[in-house]
Amino acid sequence: MVGGADAREVLAPGRRDRLCRRCGRVPGVGLRGRQRVGVAVNRPACECDGDADAPATVGAATEFAVSWTGPNAQGDYVALMASGALKWTKEPYMYTTVGSPGKLVAPTTAGAYELWYVAADETILARRPFTVAPFQGSLEAAATVAAGTSFNVSWTGPDGPRDYVTIVAAGVAKWTTEPYFYTSVGSSGALIAPMTAGDFELLYVTGASDSTMVRRPITVTPLQITLKAPAMVTKGSTFTVTWTGPDGPRDYVTIVPAGSPVGTYLSYAYTADGSPATLTAPGAAGKYEIWYASDRVTGIFKSIPIAVK
Repeated sequence: MVGGADAREVLAPGRRDRLCRRCGRVPGVGLRGRQRVGVAVNRPACECDGDADAPATVGAATEFAVSWTGPNAQGDYVALMASGALKWTKEPYMYTTVGSPGKLVAPTTAGAYELWYVAADETILARRPFTVAPFQGSLEAAATVAAGTSFNVSWTGPDGPRDYVTIVAAGVAKWTTEPYFYTSVGSSGALIAPMTAGDFELLYVTGASDSTMVRRPITVTPLQITLKAPAMVTKGSTFTVTWTGPDGPRDYVTIVPAGSPVGTYLSYAYTADGSPATLTAPGAAGKYEIWYASDRVTGIFKSIPIAVK
């Protein structure tokens, strides 16, 4: 492997040995003055040079191992650059102090690249050609899911660091706060459908660059929720509420004063405990409401009036 421009050798005045312009030593002589032997033709001629080794081709957005040799000085790093680049800007890199081998994540765009060993002063000590193959990935799920319900998504892809699958409204450019799971949980994961019906998309998103690599349409159908309870109950008494609904994680039924803001609750029961739910009436008489709501998403999904006497 040929080193960077500053690693050229020059003839030392008054002697036949050639000195390395970068470190001033005779190439092939170790850092402690001992002669090195068995240096391959494609290896650096001087110990101040570097080299980087990795698979010749990896898939886009795939994490891969890079082995390197070099001075390992403070600030030295290995970077993955587009072929023809002149200097590092913000491309994937790792400091050599992490040890050899280290790991990098390939770009999401296929094409010709180079691995560089770069010194702290930005001298490029070694280059190695490298190819990024096109991204390969997929998402599989039901075409239609009910609002607020849990459903499974199977995926294929590079499973890079912090890669994730999410559901967003159709046409949304990127994830904000929607349900998601990391691909590291396995080849399938569970998502919760939004509470609002409509057209949505499943996305495979890379963690390293936050790039959306796969989109799959999915339709969310309207909520189907019913609540049935006595029209009037005695204060402090227990009563039952029969319900139907998505029964999503942390969904619940509660009683609140009429007109309360979202997030209010008094006596409540999680839908996971089954229907009917048992609640306790407040100790003060007045107008109240029975709500179907959830800890996982903001909103009141169904409401009926009830009076406490």
